[in-house]
Amino acid sequence: MTVQPQAMELGREQLLVDVAKVVTTAGLTLGSVMLTAFGFVERAVSMERLATDRRFALVALLPGAAALAFLASARALGSAYDASVPPRPVSMLKRAALRFTDLNGAFGLIAIVMSTLVAVGTILAVGLFFDLQLPGTSALVGAAAFTVALSGMLTRSSPARRSVDLMLAGTIIAAMLGDLAMS
Repeated sequence: MTVQPQAMELGREQLLVDVAKVVTTAGLTLGSVMLTAFGFVERAVSMERLATDRRFALVALLPGAAALAFLASARALGSAYDASVPPRPVSMLKRAALRFTDLNGAFGLIAIVMSTLVAVGTILAVGLFFDLQLPGTSALVGAAAFTVALSGMLTRSSPARRSVDLMLAGTIIAAMLGDLAMS
């Protein structure tokens, strides 16, 4: 019995969607747990103490790790969308608008929520790296992270998008490692 190439392609796409569902669920769960744990510790000891007291250096890594988990979830969900919905022969901006409104706006809402989670984790990670001394810089990096995450969910994968994703992940990791090294 031979398998038709078209049937193999459909099986590959379904497998991609199934893997994306697992990664999305795992990333959202892990990110949520990390931010919740960080929130509990922050409530107990204060944000200023987390930023300056090096005994809490590992706790200060939680927001950055959560941001990376949320970014992985966003990319996995975007990949599932790419595998499920055929490309449309329209401009990139119109495609993003169509994707945003797909599923009666649910995909757009999920894109905004996930992008906000990436931004919050990034703001906290960068803020802790600078010991809360440069809130404007943290906010700018968070806004950039939100933009990168949102555009990644609303556009198809490309080499440029992967490069921007890599730069964002590298920035988050550098902030986390820098904060850990300064302890």
